Amino acid sequence: MNEKRVLLAEDELVSATYLKDCLSALGYKVTLANDGKQALEYYLENPFPVIITDYEMPGLNGAELIQELKSEEIEPVIFMLTSHIEPKLIVNVMKLGIYDYLVKPLEEQELSIKLKRAFEYYEMKRIETITKRERQLRLEGHLEWIQWKEKMVGVGEFNRLNQNLFESLKNSFCQGAGFGALVTLLKLVSDAKVKEGDHYKIESDLMELIQINTEMAEKALKMFADIDLIVSSPMQFEEISCENFYEQLGMWLKEIKPLLDLKAQQILISDPKPNHSKYKISYNVFTMQNAFKEIIINACKFSEANSKITIVTNVEHDWFKCVVYNQPVVNADGTYGVPIQYENLIFEPFYRLSKNVFDEYGTLDFGLGLSYVDSCFKKHEGKLSVHNVVDHSELSEKPVTKVAFQFSLPAYKI
Repeated sequence: MNEKRVLLAEDELVSATYLKDCLSALGYKVTLANDGKQALEYYLENPFPVIITDYEMPGLNGAELIQELKSEEIEPVIFMLTSHIEPKLIVNVMKLGIYDYLVKPLEEQELSIKLKRAFEYYEMKRIETITKRERQLRLEGHLEWIQWKEKMVGVGEFNRLNQNLFESLKNSFCQGAGFGALVTLLKLVSDAKVKEGDHYKIESDLMELIQINTEMAEKALKMFADIDLIVSSPMQFEEISCENFYEQLGMWLKEIKPLLDLKAQQILISDPKPNHSKYKISYNVFTMQNAFKEIIINACKFSEANSKITIVTNVEHDWFKCVVYNQPVVNADGTYGVPIQYENLIFEPFYRLSKNVFDEYGTLDFGLGLSYVDSCFKKHEGKLSVHNVVDHSELSEKPVTKVAFQFSLPAYKI
């Protein structure tokens, strides 16, 4: 998320051009808006971390623009431009709740220092917001689990007519209730059993449910064992050039080709970069293959049908980086992609964005796959991140929200 993007709202052409050139020279990507209304449209289309706005503008002035921006989920860091240094005016400007003010004419060194601190402040606020949301989600998840248990307590003797309970048990293991569904099922068996001589008779429907949930529990326990093996056991690593690792990724992609056909999806991978041959990484083939496949399968599951999944690789600053972009299906609340409060939570066991079950993919659907991926990359001393990006590459169409899943591995010069 460390995008050095700045939105500049300034109606004076000379001042706007000068400031845009200064910011560009400092390495920032600047979008210029001619007034407050246009600035708000740009922001709502693709939110900016930092905004510099003039105080006096036609239509929507600086103060009104700030009011609109203050209602956003994560507030941008806002600077107010002013050509006046009257204390009363500056006090009124700061009362608007902005981060800082800039007095024209600007000094490049001062601008550089303030912008650097502004981006650091934005990232700090962003992490704080994510942490608060995560805490809220954990609490909601805990309360939901308590309510589910209360609903299941006292079910009493097995009742063939209780089809709602039956359907709930069939799906609850995959849809978030986890091992609690299995416990409830065992209680039902205990309540409904009938003793005949030296044997107990169990309803056939109940036996079917036991078999289904037992298979799922076995898969889950195996996944936990695999994660534990990664975390607690020594791992064999081998060195491979980034060029050969790139080729390895291509081979693994061929192995999951049948899964792409399920929704007529395509995978596009960028060409290898010239510096791939100059660097190497150290990796464990087995765990890395499983982790990479899990990332791609997740992209397939949660992407639109007939969409393209794009993979971009590069070596920079002594890291091999791979970013997987996919076009997500719409969430239940009408949004797209990964909400910020889930950016870290999705790597934890049993946390899932979607309650859907994807039987056709043959994978577990209760939030353990990405936990395995996380454990794998921690063992490799790598990095993982996931967030939404706005894709403007199709100039003839509206910008598209995509999910960017990036993994990075330490790279060493050959």
